Amino acid sequence: MKYALIVSLVLFSFIAEAQSVSALAISKKGDSLFEIGEYNKAISYFEEINSYYKIAKSYESIGNNSEAKRYYVKALLKDEANPKVGFDYAKLLVRLSDLNQADSIFQNLHLRFPNNPSFIYERGLIKEKQNDSTSIQLFLQIHKMDENNPNVNYKIARNYVENRKFKAAIPFIEKGLTLNNNSSRFLTLKALQHYYTQQFHEAITAYNLLILNGESNIPLHENLAKSYSQTNQFEKGLEQYNLLLKNYNDQNPQWHHEIAILYRAMKEYDKAKRHFNIAIGLLETPLSNEYMELATVYKREGDYKNEMAALRKSLVNNPNNERALYYLAVAADNYFKDKNTVLDYYENYLKQFGETGVMRNLVKQRVSDLKKELHFKTD
Repeated sequence: MKYALIVSLVLFSFIAEAQSVSALAISKKGDSLFEIGEYNKAISYFEEINSYYKIAKSYESIGNNSEAKRYYVKALLKDEANPKVGFDYAKLLVRLSDLNQADSIFQNLHLRFPNNPSFIYERGLIKEKQNDSTSIQLFLQIHKMDENNPNVNYKIARNYVENRKFKAAIPFIEKGLTLNNNSSRFLTLKALQHYYTQQFHEAITAYNLLILNGESNIPLHENLAKSYSQTNQFEKGLEQYNLLLKNYNDQNPQWHHEIAILYRAMKEYDKAKRHFNIAIGLLETPLSNEYMELATVYKREGDYKNEMAALRKSLVNNPNNERALYYLAVAADNYFKDKNTVLDYYENYLKQFGETGVMRNLVKQRVSDLKKELHFKTD
């Protein structure tokens, strides 16, 4: 009897060891298939040994998220204490937009592992997706744990720039550039910080470094063009707008408008008029302001007839444009010799804006002067 018991124990031990070796071999075979992207084949091996976590990862890899989610739940029930299972499951939930459940899992992981910043970081990303302002507090919490974390420095800096806390953003931007002085994302934040605080020379430097990095996008070239314009580097500003027209959209009325403004500043009035007219032709919105800008070009040329024509078009698009009505009267004053005709234009302004107009006192004074001139001629 005793001998039989010993034999049974030895046999059981042998079988258990054989099963263990077999399970290990199956697991290795599944792993090797997983590594080369044979996920469906790998699943059949993982199913033999009830490796729910690996089945979940395989389904996730082929985009079958519903099955992946089902096996993650099984894996958690089997191995609830394994933080990697919970971490990967929560990240899948984020991709499936189940943000509240994912946040709950990350929060639980953080309570279990308070010194692991990854769980706090993932919670911060979730709060960002939810437009929850508390995300910044989570990123700042990680920063206290590791001030050299580039992703956290970027998140904090970007949050501050987006919320126009430009001064607060500076140390985090500089830290990011200390860690990688060629980082496009930190250079972008630096350029924006300078641009929005009207440090246009510094913004130009940062934007040109981005271009050297191979960066090219609409906001970059628009902001660089405006920075050149603000520092009276009109030709360089034109280069950026022409690049935008060539590479992105030659039918953008705003870019043609800005080009016209630059040509006007350079006193190249024919080119300015051309681009104002292109902008007018492309605009689908009310054109009153565009015609106003075109009128200023004619005024600078002393072409009061065409200035008046542009101002009339401005008023057709917006009859309540006070500035257009005032400038029309001034243009008439410069163009017509007949002071009775000029008087009509000023009085037309007073009929509409005599009680509220910004220029009403100037107009009333000019009306008074004109009436004196006419009375003197009559006498």
